[in-house]
Amino acid sequence: MAEVNDKDTLFSSLKRQSQAARTSLIQNAQAEASTELKSIQQEQLEWHRSRRKHREKFDKKIYVLLCIQVGFLMLLMLCQGFRPFGFQLSNWVFGFFINGSLIYTYAIIRYIASDLFNGKHELLKPEKVGTNRQEPIL
Repeated sequence: MAEVNDKDTLFSSLKRQSQAARTSLIQNAQAEASTELKSIQQEQLEWHRSRRKHREKFDKKIYVLLCIQVGFLMLLMLCQGFRPFGFQLSNWVFGFFINGSLIYTYAIIRYIASDLFNGKHELLKPEKVGTNRQEPIL
């Protein structure tokens, strides 16, 4: 009978230890998951901040470039229409400048707008912050 009592106490102590170990494993897993989630959220936040800085750097340059281009086209049209100092371009050259500028402006605006709305263009994205984590491909 003493052996059975010893076995019962042994089993009960093993059972308590396994429950305590299970509880500590669950708590550790929850803590690791929580820290990993915070880490992922921090990486995403840093990535969005760096992307915003990257865009801020280029949006002013593109705006200035487009303003200069529109100003140049306006000046070209005024000179072609009023012909100051005998300035005149052939129709082919004038059409080339106007159409080329319009196509270029359309292309760059389309590229910028499509990146703003879906974010799939790699050229405007900054380097990714965490290289150990793979970003999902959309």
